[in-house]
Amino acid sequence: MKFTIPYPKTKAGMKQFAKQFGLNAIYAGKHWAKRREDSQYWHSTVKTCLIQQNVPRQASVKPVTISFFWNDRLDCSNHAYIGKMIEDAMKGWIIQDDSRQYVKEIRHKFYDKNYITVEVLPYEK
Repeated sequence: MKFTIPYPKTKAGMKQFAKQFGLNAIYAGKHWAKRREDSQYWHSTVKTCLIQQNVPRQASVKPVTISFFWNDRLDCSNHAYIGKMIEDAMKGWIIQDDSRQYVKEIRHKFYDKNYITVEVLPYEK
C-alpha cells in the first residue's frame, strides 16, 4: 500500500516546512499547543490524501514496515517528527495501531520526487 503527500509548491514554502516540522523545532522548545496544531495538520492532511487517492480503509492486523520517501531540506533523521505524526494519522485506516505488535520497522529514505511517499508493506524478518 502506498500513498503520497504533496510538499509546499514554492521555495519559501519548502523553507518554512523544514523550519516548522523538522525535529530541530522540538529541540528548540516548541510549545505543546503548537505541537498539537502540527499533529492536527498532519492528521487532516494524511486523511485527505488517503481519501483523494482512494486508499481503502483496511487497517492491517499483521506487522508492517513503514517507509517514508523524502525530498526536502531536512536531514534524514530530522524527519522523525513528521513520520510520527503521519504514522499516528494512519491508525485505524492502514495500520491497526502504532505499537510494536503492528509496526515492526520504520525507514526514512531520500528520493527525487516532488512529494512525500509513504509505503506500508508486510514486515519481513
